[in-house]
Amino acid sequence: MSARARCVLCVCALLGAGLLLLPEVWACPGCKESLFEPDKVKQQLSTARGYALSIGLMLLVPVGLIGGVTFSVVRASRRLRHAAGRAAPPR
Repeated sequence: MSARARCVLCVCALLGAGLLLLPEVWACPGCKESLFEPDKVKQQLSTARGYALSIGLMLLVPVGLIGGVTFSVVRASRRLRHAAGRAAPPR
């Protein structure tokens, strides 16, 4: 395994572990009933924060996918153009 792959794996593992430790992550769209209990203000705020984070993630994932695919296509095109320019015989 290359050093770059190990670095990416470590970053993903740390990010995943960090997300599991956040209380807001455990708030899901299915637990809306907890918003209507008047004696649990702290949990209501945590649930609302969880809603906001999940909505933000759902909005950012398609943008990230489209951006990643676009970046890959542009990079491949530039590499192909650069390789074709070097392979051309001198005149």
